[in-house]
Amino acid sequence: MGIISSHRSVRLIDARDPDRSFVQADIYRGYPSAELEEIESRWASARDQVAVEGLATGLTSVEHSHWDWRNKVHSVEAGVHMLVALEYQGDAQGIMAVLQTPHRSRLTGEPLLYVDYLESAPWNLRLPSVQPRFMGVGTVLIAEAVRLSLDSHLEGRIGLHSLPQAEPFYKSRCRMTELGQDPGYFDLTYFEFTSRQAMDWLTAIGDAP
Repeated sequence: MGIISSHRSVRLIDARDPDRSFVQADIYRGYPSAELEEIESRWASARDQVAVEGLATGLTSVEHSHWDWRNKVHSVEAGVHMLVALEYQGDAQGIMAVLQTPHRSRLTGEPLLYVDYLESAPWNLRLPSVQPRFMGVGTVLIAEAVRLSLDSHLEGRIGLHSLPQAEPFYKSRCRMTELGQDPGYFDLTYFEFTSRQAMDWLTAIGDAP
């Protein structure tokens, strides 16, 4: 795609504030793969804690608990993936890996940006018994994927496969088009944004370019 690494300021919701105030955070494209070692070392233990808390409230498992971002270092350095990370005061709150080569839209046949991995820091997950630290991490990352698609001359189109626990987020919060389970990709449900849907959604969340 030839995207130049960039940075911009965004807003997150401080979920521990009774007034749900906004705080300023930073989102980075071209995030260095060298940071994944430290992120994984911090997130791994936090995932374990979330899993314990989830079991206590009837959640059988956290579906992405097996992820290890260190496994993405080679693909980032080889130019297969580009990392996009969301930080608050230098601490990673969410991270996303997008493919550098466009996929083809199942809705229109046009090229789109494919989001391969997306994870919010474990302490930002919503569980019945646990208050997340920040809200809006996934929304900010998907909005950045749309903006990256625009900057890549893909007109805002994005596509992704969702883990079952994340399907309500993509369907209801992001209002992406659900295209059913994909037998060629672990039977995960596939979602897309058309250009019009993407632009309408960015406008609706107040993040239109």
